[in-house]
Amino acid sequence: MTGALAGLRVVELGTDITAPYCTKLLVDLGADVIKVESQSGDPLRGWGASGGLFEYLNAGKRGVTVDVDTDGDVLHNLIAQADVLVENMPPGASLRWEWGIDHDSLRQLNPNLVVVRISDYGQDGPRCDRQSTPLTVQAASGWVSTREPDRPPVQSGARIPEYIAGGYAALGALTALQIAAVTDRVVEVDVSTFEALLSTLPYPMLMAARLKSMGLPPNSKAGPMLGIVRAADGWIGINCLTGQHWLDVCAMVGLPEFGEKQLAIMLGGPEREDFFAKAQPFLDSMTVADLVELSQAMRIPAAPINDGATILECPQYRDRGFFVNSDAAGTPFSRPGAPFRFSRTPVDGPRPAPRLGDNASVDWDTRAEVPSSSVLGDLDAPFAGLKVFDLSTFWSGAYLTMYLAAFGADVVKVESIQRPDGHRYSGSLLRSSDDWYEVGPMWQATNLNKRDITLDLTSQPGRELALRLAAEADVVVENFSPRVVEQFGLDYDSLVKVNPDVIMVRMPGLGLEGPWRDYVGWALNFEQLSGMSAATGYPDGPPCNLQGPADPVVGTHATAALLAALEHKRKTGEGQLIEVAQIEVGAVVTAEPVIEYSLTGRVPEREGNRHRSYAQGVYPAAGDDEWVAISVRDDADWAAALDVIGRPELADDPRFNTAEERLVNHDAFDEVLRQWTAAQGPDEAADALRRRGVPAERLLTGDRMYDVDQLEARGFYEELKHPLSGRQRYPGWPFRITPGPSRHHHTPSPTLGQHNDEVLRAMGLSDDEISTLRQDQVIGERLLNS
Repeated sequence: MTGALAGLRVVELGTDITAPYCTKLLVDLGADVIKVESQSGDPLRGWGASGGLFEYLNAGKRGVTVDVDTDGDVLHNLIAQADVLVENMPPGASLRWEWGIDHDSLRQLNPNLVVVRISDYGQDGPRCDRQSTPLTVQAASGWVSTREPDRPPVQSGARIPEYIAGGYAALGALTALQIAAVTDRVVEVDVSTFEALLSTLPYPMLMAARLKSMGLPPNSKAGPMLGIVRAADGWIGINCLTGQHWLDVCAMVGLPEFGEKQLAIMLGGPEREDFFAKAQPFLDSMTVADLVELSQAMRIPAAPINDGATILECPQYRDRGFFVNSDAAGTPFSRPGAPFRFSRTPVDGPRPAPRLGDNASVDWDTRAEVPSSSVLGDLDAPFAGLKVFDLSTFWSGAYLTMYLAAFGADVVKVESIQRPDGHRYSGSLLRSSDDWYEVGPMWQATNLNKRDITLDLTSQPGRELALRLAAEADVVVENFSPRVVEQFGLDYDSLVKVNPDVIMVRMPGLGLEGPWRDYVGWALNFEQLSGMSAATGYPDGPPCNLQGPADPVVGTHATAALLAALEHKRKTGEGQLIEVAQIEVGAVVTAEPVIEYSLTGRVPEREGNRHRSYAQGVYPAAGDDEWVAISVRDDADWAAALDVIGRPELADDPRFNTAEERLVNHDAFDEVLRQWTAAQGPDEAADALRRRGVPAERLLTGDRMYDVDQLEARGFYEELKHPLSGRQRYPGWPFRITPGPSRHHHTPSPTLGQHNDEVLRAMGLSDDEISTLRQDQVIGERLLNS
């Protein structure tokens, strides 16, 4: 093992995706993971073609198959010597006591253990025991949304949400290890998939509250422009992030007269149909490749919509060697590589997944204990003393640094009065005051707990001060396109000259190398390139954007990589460069389509709201734009549902007698439920079904996200008072660490340059020097030309 976490011992008692993906990331980072299965094995072994998805998620792990009645000592001996245990059993599952992994038993076995428990709603709260499926959890968390006009809202495809929960679980585990090092108690990490999905949305609860305060509808359905459109030979995403992008698109398609109609088109006014009708002939005249090249030449963010086949031939992935070869049941296939690259602790090449019943070599190797250098004195701040220089912009890099700040790190964020962080403009809505750029919900929510300075990096004094700050930092983070920090002399090769032990995290959209490294792009581009969009939507409709999760998902993975590198530095004193290409993280959590294509030669079609093993859907309810998600997993669910909807005669209908028949006759199944839900209120329909054990949820919208009993019970939101926008409640992180931090938010987002004097004086600058910098506009506290 050469990884940053070499020597870390992990036991996994997990099935399907959430827990195995958590430990897959730990394997990528160098941990030794032993997967424990029952005699029947992980059900994922039988999912999809030749078990390829199981092979991907469990490659590099060792395995042991146990009988709980006879092999308990084997499991307990492993746990007694482990650092981390990861499991995803439902709360209250009897297996925890049968296997001896309840809290009291683990305390006797190994008082220094970190235990990660992943569940749909968390280990406590009024919903913790609720019957659920991936569809209903997506519905409950606001992830099932309208992506095509005049069609039911649709879930995200390719089981992406389950990977997201697993990513947060890995992050929680690595954070909890900091606490476990200084306490003699079992440290439990309670991960909620429901909260994880809420955490990746672009703060719709804050946006809804802001819109409502302005007298506007709280749940805007405005879509990105152009979004996903058809070209001559396939689908392409053309994604305007700024007003200038829109003007450039109008010029590109030969329709400059629409340049002033962007908002009306985004909101679906009559101008929208007119614009697309006139733009389509131009789009039809060009191939996807030519349109991408033309758009990028004009600095318009555009990307092909890759599916399981085309992604393997995409030049950027291909030239970076991202996809690697593996083997499933004797059949070779391609799968994503690791989502991060390290200069000193490279990720090992793929090794096979464990075979069921192969119990050879499951003992831990003898290891030399490394004395802890931790001086953690406050369990609320496991990263206290860590100095972070934040050069990030928008969301993904800021998400990483916000996490570190939430747990005690000192994060100094750098902007300029000439070009502040572009995230200040995201969701800032109407410019109703001179301070409009301080109160945007997305900016505020992503920059809690940080200090803010301004430096004009185009000036020599600004660059020199930035280099001095980087020289004093433990960690430097940036997520610009590669050329930006390089032209300012703040790339890794420059930093190590003044700070040899620095850890630098670079998060370029498309990577530091490759033919597309300098292409412009943002979250929607990365969803489209990585296969997320192609996997989402209806089989007979277009690919659909997920519109939200790419940035925080990248931030989560980059943070896990950083925490591993910090552990390596603790042991060796070595810093290093970490590269996290955002399109590669997207592909890692959308692995199934490329694996299935590689094994079968078929491109999987989009599944809409359907499931491979049982019938389910999203159905209209009484009210304006109200919907209910319902899953019928088995015959017991079907019998209960028929009783609730008052259709006992269907119990003998051969179309619906078994799960297989319900899948064959899915359209008829949908119509039965649709007729009933359309006459019911959404809460009443979902409640009636849940009382009988049938998974069902009303679709959550932004205006109701503050009024969820489960979130209230678990303290998901924390209130802070901002000097300009007043009191607001912000989402926390989707896990609870016990013992550990009791809260995540301490100070509101900083105003522009708020900490200039504080930071610069600490660097030794005099008041006269600071005054000169302000006079020369190297620093400042007001947006220039606002």
